[in-house]
Amino acid sequence: MPPLLWVLFSALLLSLSRLPLHLGWLAFTGWIPLLYVLESRKVKLWQAAMIFSLVYIGVVMYWIAGVTFLGLIGICIFYFLFYWLCFYAINRISRVSGYLFYPGFILVMLSFEYLQNFGETRFPWFNNAYSLSDYTVLIQAADLGGVILISLLILVINVLLYEVLIKKNRRGLLYLVGIFILWIGYGIYCLHSLPMQKQEPKIAIMQPSIPQEEKWDEEAYQQILHRYDTLCAKAAEDSTKLIIFPEAAIPVYLMYDNYAKTYFRELMQKYNLEIFTGFPHFTLAPDNHINDELYYNAAALFKPDGSISELYYKNILVPVGERMLWLNLFPFLWKLQFGQANWEFGNGPAYYQTDSLEFSPSICYELAFAEFHQKMAIRKDKDTGSYKKTDFLVNITNDAWFGTSYGPWLHSVMAKFRAVENRIQIYRSANTGISLIVDPFGRILTKAGLFEITNLYAPLIICPKIPVYRYIYWYPWIFVILVAGLFIYSFLKKEA
Repeated sequence: MPPLLWVLFSALLLSLSRLPLHLGWLAFTGWIPLLYVLESRKVKLWQAAMIFSLVYIGVVMYWIAGVTFLGLIGICIFYFLFYWLCFYAINRISRVSGYLFYPGFILVMLSFEYLQNFGETRFPWFNNAYSLSDYTVLIQAADLGGVILISLLILVINVLLYEVLIKKNRRGLLYLVGIFILWIGYGIYCLHSLPMQKQEPKIAIMQPSIPQEEKWDEEAYQQILHRYDTLCAKAAEDSTKLIIFPEAAIPVYLMYDNYAKTYFRELMQKYNLEIFTGFPHFTLAPDNHINDELYYNAAALFKPDGSISELYYKNILVPVGERMLWLNLFPFLWKLQFGQANWEFGNGPAYYQTDSLEFSPSICYELAFAEFHQKMAIRKDKDTGSYKKTDFLVNITNDAWFGTSYGPWLHSVMAKFRAVENRIQIYRSANTGISLIVDPFGRILTKAGLFEITNLYAPLIICPKIPVYRYIYWYPWIFVILVAGLFIYSFLKKEA
């Protein structure tokens, strides 16, 4: 078979492992065809990178075209360059010594995953670990080393299977059996041994399912408010104390709109509910800013007594979709308009109290960022210096942009990993779905289907354990440093 077809086959296997087709196990074999091509050096690296990125993004990320076709093209180009650089680095490192091929491959791909978390172009959707979202036992290891540890295990298994199937090295089978015994054993231990405290806090998450084309339509505004009223009434019947609305649920500048504020206040008083909701917001800009106002994707907790919490501003914005890249470096880019909002960045997590419980929110795309959620979930007490754990996390999102595509599912499964990494429960309110409540084991306690109109409830499960990952969250930088060192070394030493 031509080498480029092997590359296509690899990309297809890995793509299928990411979709809600219960084929996550393909991640354990998906890299094998690409390993064969890279080791044989029978293909031009730029061609391999182009095919790999086009197939992977075309299958897994096609739904971005529904929001912005130019954005999808941009992502294809961007990740073609990323994969070309990865393949080139693997090639360079392996040319120094054949013994470095496997370590180089693993270290480069892990560094690629990790570095996607940084910079204004950050877009960490390409983690191998997410393929295993169906396997609750296997994802328990995320509390030891996060998604990067699970990706490491997946890559090592691919290498061992490559040795067994292609190189006929049967000794690799022993290592495979050992890895799975330890991996599965740890998962079973966690599921049966970790301390858990169950509470009934009367928290509801709302999925109103407002179609995207109606959300900002003035004529549909009253209908939207009526739906909120209906769902709040149902929540009150179930003795709910706190109800969580989705991202930008109130499609007006709530803090400045007297009609909306009056409606909101009456809604809370009528049903005696606390409401946590998302909404757009703006403040006056400094004199030296290019605009008169600063705009934010915001959220806050509102209480029946009329009090309003400090506003939370979304910290991590979707590249181009929510803010044009590098505006501070290149002010002329403010003039470019592709339909993006150009929100401002928030400045860190926020914390809210409901009764005796504390929670911290994230908005939409922030769910993809493990280290940000660690800051939300577990922080040092200023007085004692010991770690303090938040009672639960909240994620609010719209996701109506993605219709009935795989997009909402790909986004929602990240909640499982954030929950396990921090051993904390997550309440996720998505406008059109997929809304869900995930416990500290990454198990979905309840969820709503796409475009279902409903409220969701589940007991709150609190795990007092501080995961190992909280203490070593920085460890993937070791992989990045090793790759950088090997890459530099490949230029200093003659090829093997």
